[in-house]
Amino acid sequence: MNYYISDMHFGHQNILKYDARPWKDVHSMEYDMIDWWNLKITAKDDVYILGDFCFGGYDDWKRILSQLNGRKHLIIGNHDLKQFPSDIISLLAEPPVPYKEITDGSYRVLMCHYPLISYNHDTNPNTLMFYGHVHNTNEFVAVMESVKTMKECCQAVGFDYRGRLYNCWGGFFGWKPASLMEVLTNKYSNIRLRK
Repeated sequence: MNYYISDMHFGHQNILKYDARPWKDVHSMEYDMIDWWNLKITAKDDVYILGDFCFGGYDDWKRILSQLNGRKHLIIGNHDLKQFPSDIISLLAEPPVPYKEITDGSYRVLMCHYPLISYNHDTNPNTLMFYGHVHNTNEFVAVMESVKTMKECCQAVGFDYRGRLYNCWGGFFGWKPASLMEVLTNKYSNIRLRK
């Protein structure tokens, strides 16, 4: 089964306040997020991490990745490593990339750390854009407003823009990876536009 999550920010002290996360320190956050991940994810599951996985160095990456169940795929975020040595890549299902497309059931899922308002096959109702980066901030509200404006502008010129963007920030899903249906039905993460 496929799962999705973004912006875990392991080891990032300031993120506790920025996201109003429910932990006093990063060690408690790490312990809980690893535990919750492993209670949900099996060795057979694929987890797509949409960036900003860890704020630490190589040793932190190795230590945390080696504890997490599943086949892990990393879509690179702005707070991730700039270079990935082979011993970290060996803990992933494939080398990290800035963008990825997969099929999940009847959907084509496009993934990037950053929200892409105009994306490949954005007229197809079965094509979804999964992203992170904006957490649950005013930037997220701006993304939603931008999608709404894009739809209105496209309708005015006869273009059938669907704009199915979904924010996969971990805070929307109890700090653990979410399945496709969990992402699609989460009232906070999705941007549903009326026709």
